[in-house]
Amino acid sequence: MRDFKKNQPWMNKKRRRLERSRDDRSQPNHIPLDLTLEILSRLPAKSILRYQCVSKLWSSSITLPSFINSFTSRSTSRSPTLLVTFSSSWGDYVFSFPQHQIPDGSTCSPFYSYQITNTDCDSPRSQSVQGLILLPVLKIWNPTLRRFLALPHPGKHMSSRDGWSSYLGYDSLEGKHKVLCVLTNKYSDQPQVLTLGAQESWRIITKGRCPVHSPTSEYGRCFNGILYYTARLRGAGHDIIMSFDVKSENFNIIKFPEGRSRKLHMIPYEGRLALVTHDYHVAKLYSLKDAHGHEWTRECFVLHLPCENLQRDCIRFRGITDAGEFIFAPCRFKEAFYILYLDPRRSSTREVFFERNMGEFRRRCGLSSSHTLTMDVFPNHIESLFSL
Repeated sequence: MRDFKKNQPWMNKKRRRLERSRDDRSQPNHIPLDLTLEILSRLPAKSILRYQCVSKLWSSSITLPSFINSFTSRSTSRSPTLLVTFSSSWGDYVFSFPQHQIPDGSTCSPFYSYQITNTDCDSPRSQSVQGLILLPVLKIWNPTLRRFLALPHPGKHMSSRDGWSSYLGYDSLEGKHKVLCVLTNKYSDQPQVLTLGAQESWRIITKGRCPVHSPTSEYGRCFNGILYYTARLRGAGHDIIMSFDVKSENFNIIKFPEGRSRKLHMIPYEGRLALVTHDYHVAKLYSLKDAHGHEWTRECFVLHLPCENLQRDCIRFRGITDAGEFIFAPCRFKEAFYILYLDPRRSSTREVFFERNMGEFRRRCGLSSSHTLTMDVFPNHIESLFSL
């Protein structure tokens, strides 16, 4: 009896170990793949790209269209960023800055920055459209992946001798990017369209759905599933705005407001198409009352520059944030770099400065303060994992 009592603690310890072993066997020895992908889709793109090296299964799963769409939908719900590119004789660089909740007069730090090794970043053909930017020579730039995706040539219907303009659009209902290609050296009613990532080739839009026209600008603007660009109808002596429904692939003609300036920018404003012109210290806003009509309203706003010694004519309109703030920034600079935000409804402005960060950037890249940097600004940029 004494020996039994003496060995009882050892027996209890062994019993607990056996029970723990049974509990371990009742649990799965790995996390299901669908749950793993659900967790990964909530992470930043930088982390996801790093996890591609974990295994071949993870690498292939992360490139699935279903995972990319899931990640894109989550990216859309997050606060967008302000993508800024700088060009100089020493190279091209890209920065990603926060777009919202920056106090007036503060200095902003970038989320990330890197050097662009592709020289085709000059003169972009679009704003950031769901994380992608259209470049000349039919290239798509994905800043998140740091990749440039070459698109196939439109083919025999548009030879190398033909002049043509291309535009990037996005259908949010089906989650598809499309590139529209239209001849510019002659009037045509048969433009071509290419759906990205669908293993499709260029196809001609059905005759009768497009007016006979020729684009007058290489820059397009897409929002709410509608792509807009300026064009001229055959036999007409004035420009019009051509709208292209990315999903239905139907075209519509919109007349310009009377007395408008030739230097204009198309933007979404309060859910409608709007035009912005900038003349020194005054910005003019034309809003389309009816998407299917031609009636416009007009408003004027005064700009207050943060530094009196800066030339007013060096400021350029750069777009509008998803919160409805107009973005103004210099086209080139040597020392001070800033972005001016204008809230047209509150008639207020705020300035965000980057001198301190740009000084560190110049030292890191071996640039002196005498080097002039030319910049492009892409508001409302989101992360994307899209790749052809």
